[in-house]
Amino acid sequence: MSNILAKQPSPQAVEIYQLLSAGKPLSAKEVGRHLHIFPNAVYREIKQLLALGFVEEIYSYPVKFQAKPANEAIAFYTSIVRQNFYEMLGLTGSASQNLKISFFQTRENLLERFNKDAAKAKKQMNIIVSGHEIPAETTLAYKQAVDRGVKVRKLIQNKDEENIRLAKSWQKMGIETRYTPLIQARIVTIDGHITHFGSYNPKRHLESAGVRFDYAPYAALMDEMFEQRWKLGKEINDILQ
Repeated sequence: MSNILAKQPSPQAVEIYQLLSAGKPLSAKEVGRHLHIFPNAVYREIKQLLALGFVEEIYSYPVKFQAKPANEAIAFYTSIVRQNFYEMLGLTGSASQNLKISFFQTRENLLERFNKDAAKAKKQMNIIVSGHEIPAETTLAYKQAVDRGVKVRKLIQNKDEENIRLAKSWQKMGIETRYTPLIQARIVTIDGHITHFGSYNPKRHLESAGVRFDYAPYAALMDEMFEQRWKLGKEINDILQ
């Protein structure tokens, strides 16, 4: 798990990528001026973005940087994630075939994949989400899972009136719900086997990119992390206190 997460861009690197995506190529000093950070910090973050394939250099003086198209950057990044995960678990050849990995590039893709997996859930779903409004199809997937006897627990990362209203509606549906501090990720485990791991930016909550693992050992790691956060989570009625 640590090898994978170590490859995630930092929040500051994400800000740099978003800045470069929105405009023309910029030098490190220009990036620093826009984001009010020191050039040495810019170089450190851009080095990571270069390694992950999100940014490329333009050979000029001074050197400038430009963002690669999102679909190209994500494709390169996910190939790194896949390879690192295989290496971390020592999976090679036929052994790697037991690990099924697929990727999604939008929140809509994530929810579509979740709806399909939730329809097959038999025992348990542990979910860490933003807490924002979800499509009717996903609400129905929750309800049908609960009606089948699936134990569904949700940790939400936001605390405002909208989130509280939604959380209370989920509780009425039979979903256990608590609040957890921001972790900038959406994580779902289903029946101790399937894991969805997606990005989450509170300022751009309708976006998400990530990976789906069909592999019990990884789901076990995520379930362990969920249990730790669940024990520390606050009850919904207490989150504004």
